Amino acid sequence: MANLGKFGSLRQNFSKVADFVTIYIAEAHPSDRGHFKTGGTDGGQFGQIDTATHESLQDRLNAALKLKEKAASFLEGCPIMVDPMDDRANKAFAALPERIYVVLDGHIAYQGGLGPFDYKIEEVEKFLAKRK
Repeated sequence: MANLGKFGSLRQNFSKVADFVTIYIAEAHPSDRGHFKTGGTDGGQFGQIDTATHESLQDRLNAALKLKEKAASFLEGCPIMVDPMDDRANKAFAALPERIYVVLDGHIAYQGGLGPFDYKIEEVEKFLAKRK
C-alpha cells in the first residue's frame, strides 16, 4: 500500500486510456505472523491496517473492504476483485506482494517488477503515455 497514492494518480491521469482494476490477493504481511508489532502497516500513508492471515474467502473479502475504506480516494472508480483462496491470480501473475500489469487486447503488454522495491509507477506512466 505504500505505492497506493502513486497508483491513484496514475489511475486518474490515464483513466481515458486504460481501465484499472485492483486484485486483492493473500495478505503479504499478516499481523498474526509477527511481521509488525502492531499489525500490518501500509507505509504510514493510511494508518495501520491490522489484517491476519486469511483463513476463508470471507476473511479476504473483509480485508478487501478494509482496503477500499482506507484508500477510498485513491481507488475511487477502480473495481476491487478478490483472488480466490487457491490464489490463482497471485500464482498466474506472480503478484505477491504487489505488481502492475497492462493487458492489451487480451495479452500482457507490460509487466512491472515486484513491489515494493521494483514497483515503478513511472515506467507504467511512460508506457501509457505512448498510447494517449
